[in-house]
Amino acid sequence: MRFSEFSFLADGGPHSMKLETGIKLTVAGIVGIAGTFLSAYVPILLCVLFCIVFDVLTALVRITITGEQLSSKVGTRGFFKKLALILALAFGIFLDVYIPILLSIVSIDLPFRLPIGITVGCYICLNESISIMENLNKAYPGVLPKWIKKLLKGSKDTIDGKEKKA
Repeated sequence: MRFSEFSFLADGGPHSMKLETGIKLTVAGIVGIAGTFLSAYVPILLCVLFCIVFDVLTALVRITITGEQLSSKVGTRGFFKKLALILALAFGIFLDVYIPILLSIVSIDLPFRLPIGITVGCYICLNESISIMENLNKAYPGVLPKWIKKLLKGSKDTIDGKEKKA
């Protein structure tokens, strides 16, 4: 079949309206169900989203101010890193929801909520916050106090596993 055979959907006729309404209802239903079951995760999801957006914006500011070249290779790596972090968060939330369901099958009830999704989200927010501060420091070297720079370096090394062995 060719697309021209479906022209009745594009002409604004009654079939087009039914299809459009059906899509809207389906999307609204999925979002409503997800919102109901995942309402506890809205704050961390928003925090992660804002941190990622601010990190991208501060990176663009840094590139503009320092005159660095905008590299598609670095941009692609950064995009896939952010995508991997979002997938890790989604998987953590999935585990928070799915593990209690599996345990209920064998009659085990957890007296608490699992913190996997929240923990992953907090890690992402901390990591992105460090990156935001690094971008600001590179764009405007004198804007951050020395103690914050030292704290950022120490926290970045600790998060990345580059701690000094005593």
